Amino acid sequence: EPTFAPAAAAEVQRVRDKYTLRDHAGAPRPYLLMVGTLEPRKNHVTAMHALARIKAMGLPHTLLVVGGEGWLFEPIKAQVAALGLDADVRFTGYVPAADLPALYTGAVAVLQPTLYEGFGFPVLEAMACGAPVVCSNVSSLPEAAGAAALLVAPTDDEALAAAVQRLMTESQLAAELRRLGMQRAATFRWERCAAETVAVYQQVLAQA
Repeated sequence: EPTFAPAAAAEVQRVRDKYTLRDHAGAPRPYLLMVGTLEPRKNHVTAMHALARIKAMGLPHTLLVVGGEGWLFEPIKAQVAALGLDADVRFTGYVPAADLPALYTGAVAVLQPTLYEGFGFPVLEAMACGAPVVCSNVSSLPEAAGAAALLVAPTDDEALAAAVQRLMTESQLAAELRRLGMQRAATFRWERCAAETVAVYQQVLAQA
């Protein structure tokens, strides 16, 4: 949707103030972002283990988990406590659609370590907003992301943490993924989808 575009700095600051966890001085901490229904196939568990590795490196980053609760999510919340991440993970629940572009834009990285996915809209939404993406190398996600994201095996939390660390420390890589992501997302438009669908119908009718 055209509403997904890089947000202005003032909007990014507004959502940071609204949603992000803060350090001891009261400043918003840098954050990673996951967007989607909270259910097992979204693989939040691997993201939590990756965050634990990132915290062990001494990095201040937190994880914002945006989305309504689906099924079998209580064990995932329990994993947060088991890993000692209560002060580093925030479950926001649903957020207003108007806040999403700025949340994407302000993220250090958007994570999508999904086990299986029908399409993966958050990957393209994040790219359209100029956010670097790390996602699974399975299901539909490689086709959606193309070469504009870092791809990792969905159950490999060490690889996920390493990919995120690269985005934190390699500014040129992060900038390049932002550039490639916006280009990639621009090729996915409902108008193009409709035109190509009509073309298929026309081809079938012409052969009938």
